[in-house]
Amino acid sequence: MLHFTAIAAYDRGYKVTFIEDAMGTLGNEEAYEIPGLDIRDFVSTVFHWSNVIEVLDFAEYKKASE
Repeated sequence: MLHFTAIAAYDRGYKVTFIEDAMGTLGNEEAYEIPGLDIRDFVSTVFHWSNVIEVLDFAEYKKASE
């Protein structure tokens, strides 16, 4: 999954920006048996709490890169 790639990149010294609404995943509430789970929001929240991986949505990323 993409979040493992982000963690591996950070561990190798890269500055990582995680674009929440650009994440593709097969995980959903049925796969994890957690009703109401939004895996993209969950992963983004964990990364945000880490204070080491920047979390943006695509509009924020686009604005920041202009």
